[in-house]
Amino acid sequence: MTISPDQLDAGVADGSEIMKQFVPASSFVALLGVQLEEISDGAATLLVPYRPDLTTVGTMMHGGLIAAAADIGVMVAAWAGRPVPDKLRGVTASLSLNFIAPLIEDGLRVRAHRLSTGRRTSHVRCDMFSQTGDALVASATGTYQVG
Repeated sequence: MTISPDQLDAGVADGSEIMKQFVPASSFVALLGVQLEEISDGAATLLVPYRPDLTTVGTMMHGGLIAAAADIGVMVAAWAGRPVPDKLRGVTASLSLNFIAPLIEDGLRVRAHRLSTGRRTSHVRCDMFSQTGDALVASATGTYQVG
């Protein structure tokens, strides 16, 4: 299902509440199996459970999945705790990703936190770890515009 801004309750307290509605309703997020574990002011933790259909060679999770999870983490942390804008929209303006180690037959834990917040733009750092071993898999920084 595709979600549109009019399907979200803009009368909620802040962007964290918008993300609590958006993440489980987004068809792309659901396709990847991304789950919102925790959200607080400027920070979020997401989980992508291991699935064989998300691998590339053998049991290694696909780099594109890791990149998409970083983008979703940047988005959620950028919205987290912010005032709800007049227009419910947002866009990733930039994303830089460094792969550190392969993710082999394990889920992905995404920890994102906002580094700075402007009127509409946020800069976010996002680190991705193996779910069970907590080994660093990748690190990203992103710029996200809200509203």
